Amino acid sequence: MKTSFPDRRSLRRHIEREVLDLATTAFDGLGTKPGLAFRRGVGAAPLFVGYALFIAERSLVDEVDRLYFFTREGEFFQRVFQAVLPSARLANQSLPGSSLLEVSRLATFSPSLRSASIEEMMRLWSLYDSQSIFALTRSLGLDPSVLDPVCARQTIPLDEPIVQPWLDARVKRLFQDPEFIRILSDKIASDRQAALAYFREQGLTEGRGPIGVVDIGWRGTIQDNLAIMLPGRRFFGYYLGLQRFLNPQPPNGVKRAYGPNANRDLLFSHLLDAVSPMEMLCNSPLGSVMGYGFEDERPRASRLTEPSENGRHAEVVGHFQDGVLFACRHWAPYVESHSIRSGELREMACHLWSDLIARPDRQIAEAYAALNHNDVFGVGAFVDKRVVPSPRSMLRGLFSASDRRAVILYIKQTQWTPGLWHRSDLSHLHRGMLISALLAGRVYKRARMWMHYHLVTKR
Repeated sequence: MKTSFPDRRSLRRHIEREVLDLATTAFDGLGTKPGLAFRRGVGAAPLFVGYALFIAERSLVDEVDRLYFFTREGEFFQRVFQAVLPSARLANQSLPGSSLLEVSRLATFSPSLRSASIEEMMRLWSLYDSQSIFALTRSLGLDPSVLDPVCARQTIPLDEPIVQPWLDARVKRLFQDPEFIRILSDKIASDRQAALAYFREQGLTEGRGPIGVVDIGWRGTIQDNLAIMLPGRRFFGYYLGLQRFLNPQPPNGVKRAYGPNANRDLLFSHLLDAVSPMEMLCNSPLGSVMGYGFEDERPRASRLTEPSENGRHAEVVGHFQDGVLFACRHWAPYVESHSIRSGELREMACHLWSDLIARPDRQIAEAYAALNHNDVFGVGAFVDKRVVPSPRSMLRGLFSASDRRAVILYIKQTQWTPGLWHRSDLSHLHRGMLISALLAGRVYKRARMWMHYHLVTKR
């Protein structure tokens, strides 16, 4: 029987109190560390409830044929979606069917390239404007040793970081070398054949209606890659948040965000300052997709797991996600009986997101600091979050270009100042220097975002 409430705020408070009361027993049975992570997940649930409703609402408006949840965060989002909307209906309308799609930037970039050219590589270099040939080959899924003789002819050491490689005379000559072009072209063709075979098996190439894709967000480059490979399909992307786009957007794609969208306005844009902690909290223990191949003549996605990353998931992240799902299942009947919609939860959701990042629990900060994060695409390697620039290298960065690049790379990969306060392995001085560097990077990033926004709005 539907219970009446004087207003929507009273309804939300009732649900939250009820969920916390029901979760008390679960807290007690988990132990201190898992219990705290579980409790934090329960408290953060309205963020994910709102996001699930946003996906459902937009998929109906956009009349998509099917929803595809992208690995890795999409594995968690699909479970949230099914917990919030167990009947697969919203407002008496059937929701589109959903599937998990095994993808990554690494797995979809090479097959989406239209040529072995500098112009096409700008889609990568716009994101990573300082890159070695080693990192470039890893981003393309190539064995770096294959290109060693070709690069030697152009006097390019594989591990040399090249600032703005598209302007480097040696790189320009490299992209005119017939052997280099042949190697890249063969790799692109082989990767595209395997990727399209996998997408065909997943139903992406069938039908003519639009496709909905779900991912945590930031710039939606995986959606761009799919849109380029499948120009006959229209893609609607549903993201938690969107950074400012750096690449031209394919004409057959539209991107929407439940939270901040820096391409539209600057509301809640501070949530995009540090995105990797949110990625960790929404991550999957099943590994990153590294590419596509064939097994018994059937297309398959290959995955790579990182033991230390999975250790953090088992100790902390999994319990946080269990808390979110526990609460989502208790929100579900109210969503249906009281017609709760994403818009009424959005402001609350963004404040919860902000609280997760600005005031992290110690176990979440410690789990993040112990990550060995997969940054093969772009950086060319896994990045150990425990490794930070030393005070000496930071001071040398004032005069040394190589040390300065290392500090800038750390700033780009981290940007999470609250997490550093829990690093007991660092001295107060060292933490202060790192936080100062991160804050300076944030000021620079926000200034560029502000300038871009006002330039766009004046057009």
